[in-house]
Amino acid sequence: MSAEIFEEFASLLNKNMKVNNYQVNPSQPKGSPGRNDKSYRMIRMFLINKTNDTSDTTIPKLKTFLEKNKSVKELKYNEISPNSSKFPSYTLEYKQVKFDVIVARGANKGENFEQSTIKNLDSFFTNKTGVGNLGSVLKKMNDANPDFAKSEIIRAEKTPGTTLKEGVELSKLGRIISDISLVDNEGKEWYVSLKDINGDTFSSYSGAASLFDKDGNLQADSKGAEFLNSFGVDLNKVQAGFDERANKKVKRPKIPVKRPNQTEIKKIFERAWGVDYFYVRRGVPEWKVFWLDRKKLNELSERMIIKNIRYPSKSSKQITIVCSTAKQNYIIEIRNSKAGEYPNDTKFKVTR
Repeated sequence: MSAEIFEEFASLLNKNMKVNNYQVNPSQPKGSPGRNDKSYRMIRMFLINKTNDTSDTTIPKLKTFLEKNKSVKELKYNEISPNSSKFPSYTLEYKQVKFDVIVARGANKGENFEQSTIKNLDSFFTNKTGVGNLGSVLKKMNDANPDFAKSEIIRAEKTPGTTLKEGVELSKLGRIISDISLVDNEGKEWYVSLKDINGDTFSSYSGAASLFDKDGNLQADSKGAEFLNSFGVDLNKVQAGFDERANKKVKRPKIPVKRPNQTEIKKIFERAWGVDYFYVRRGVPEWKVFWLDRKKLNELSERMIIKNIRYPSKSSKQITIVCSTAKQNYIIEIRNSKAGEYPNDTKFKVTR
C-alpha cells in the first residue's frame, strides 16, 4: 500500500510542478528512504531546465499546492531539509505517510560564473573571440608569471579529478585546488583557481567533526582540538559555550591552554593555499590576480597574528578565529554546515 501512495504523491507533484520547471528526480520516481531521518519518504524535486533556476518562485507555489490538498497534514517548511545538507524542503503527512519534499536548486552563482568563464577563455584562445573583460585578467596573469606570458595557450577546460587534499604533496595541490586548466601547445597545464566577487572562501580543513562526541563532550586529544590548539584557542571556553547552549551544568576537567604555534600555523595555511597556480578573483572594477609560488605562499602563511577568537555562546554555535599576516587578513570559521549543533566543518576565508 505504501508503494502505491509513494507513486501517487510523486505523480501529483509532477503534474502540478512541471509547469514551474520542476519534476521528481527521474532516477527515483517514487522517492527513497530519508537520508538522515528514516521516518520520512524523501522526494527530491529537480529542475527540468537546469540553467533556469525557478526555485524562488516554485517554493511558494509548492506550498500553495500542498495547502490546498485535503490529504496533506502537518505541513512545515524547512530552510534546510532534515535529509539534505543545503536545500530547503516541505515535510508533511500524505495519507498517513510522512514525506520530505526537497527542492533542489540549480547551479549556484559561483558555478555559473565558472562555467561562463571557462567557455569565454576557451573561445578566446581557440577563436580569439568572446573574451569580454578577460583581456585585462590575462594581462595580469602574464605580468604575474613571465613563463606563462611566453606560452601559447590552445584551450581552456575544467580541471578534472578529486578535491580531496589529504595526503597529497604540497607541490601537487595546485591541480586539486584549481577550477580551470589552461593547456599550452607543449601540453603543459597552467592551473587557475577562479573566484567570483563573493568567493571569499579559499579552502576547507578536515577534523572539525572529531572535536565533540555525540554527548557534547570535547575531545581534547582529537584532530579538531589539535587544530584549535595551534591557534591558541582556549578549549575550556569552547566547551563552556556549548554547555551554555545545551543548558548543561557539568564540572569539566581543566584543559591546558597553549600558545599559538607559528610553525604549525604556517603548515596549516600552506596546505590551505597550495602552490603553483593562478589565484583569480573577480572584483569591481579590478580583478585580483596573482601567481601563487613559494615566495607568495610565504607571504600568505608566515608570522601570523591572532587578532581575535570568538567562542560559542547562546547566540552562536560557531568558533571564529580572526588572524592576519602582513599581506592578508583571514577569518577561520569552525561550524556545522548541516544545521547540526557541534562543528563538522572548517572554512578559511580571505577578508579585504
